Amino acid sequence: MSTSGPAGSAAPTAADTARRAALVGTAGYLFASVLWGLNLPLSAALLKHFDPFWVSPLRYVVATVLLGAMVLVSQGPAQLRSPIALWRVAVLSLCVAGFLVLYNLGLFRTHPMTVAAISAGSPVYVAVVSRLMTGTRLERGFWGATTLTLIGAGIAIAGRSKALAAAGGPAAGAALQPQGGEVLVVLGICSWTAYSILAQKWFPPATPQLRRTWLTTVWALPWLFGFWALARATGVVGPPNLAPAPLPVVQLMIAAVFCTALATVAWNTGVNRLGIQTGGMWQNTVPVFAVLIGTLFFGVQPLPEQILGGAIVLTGVLYMQWQRSPGRQKSPVPTPPAKH
Repeated sequence: MSTSGPAGSAAPTAADTARRAALVGTAGYLFASVLWGLNLPLSAALLKHFDPFWVSPLRYVVATVLLGAMVLVSQGPAQLRSPIALWRVAVLSLCVAGFLVLYNLGLFRTHPMTVAAISAGSPVYVAVVSRLMTGTRLERGFWGATTLTLIGAGIAIAGRSKALAAAGGPAAGAALQPQGGEVLVVLGICSWTAYSILAQKWFPPATPQLRRTWLTTVWALPWLFGFWALARATGVVGPPNLAPAPLPVVQLMIAAVFCTALATVAWNTGVNRLGIQTGGMWQNTVPVFAVLIGTLFFGVQPLPEQILGGAIVLTGVLYMQWQRSPGRQKSPVPTPPAKH
């Protein structure tokens, strides 16, 4: 009796499974990177109407409703409950909220171009956190791909910084110097990396990425509202905007649905299939897609350095993907038994 299925096709081989995982993971990272690229101009527009502490919980309220509805319809009400200890869900959601708060505070305390330069080191931060948390070795081709992405990001950022300084004079150039928020940005990226690693480690392997994202999103709300209340009580921010104009509401809905909910599901899928170190490379494509989206839809004219830098960043990402292809992977070396 044949076991190859109704069409008589052979069962998928390990190479086929690895190839499919690479394809799905790449699609997840690509989708998330494009949406987060869209998020940059959207966030800039939203921050004209909402303070950084208030806009995050608003986005997560919308994202929670959407993700909860998706889980309810596709998986049933039983899947709204957590399959892991609630303290672990609380830690994961704290990592998410911590990323948002630390990153926003970093943006508040330093220039966006400085933040972009720091973010370009994401592959290194990701590798260090991953090594400390899991003991994972650096993947094949990591340093070559990291070098390319850092060079590309550096060229793009240097060109943009030079243009800003030339347009704004000495004051603009001084604004690009360290101002105290740089450490907060690095800590924010590390917090997001910790979430990405622990979400894949703590949830059972069969838990859908949609369900994982829903649980950490809904549990992030108390943290986000708590951080906002603390900022409000200490005078860091003023009263919230409770009656925005129609356009900011539309922008908020787009950012919440696509750039928060769906992008996070896609990101978690990429981490699950390809690993967090590859995700660190993909993070450097976000500014590239932001420039591309700004050019196509917002009439922003890219600088030559941004085009060149973006091409080099994409080359680094593609190089890492090539190194991960099934034909390039070495057979794993068996781990020797522990000595007792």
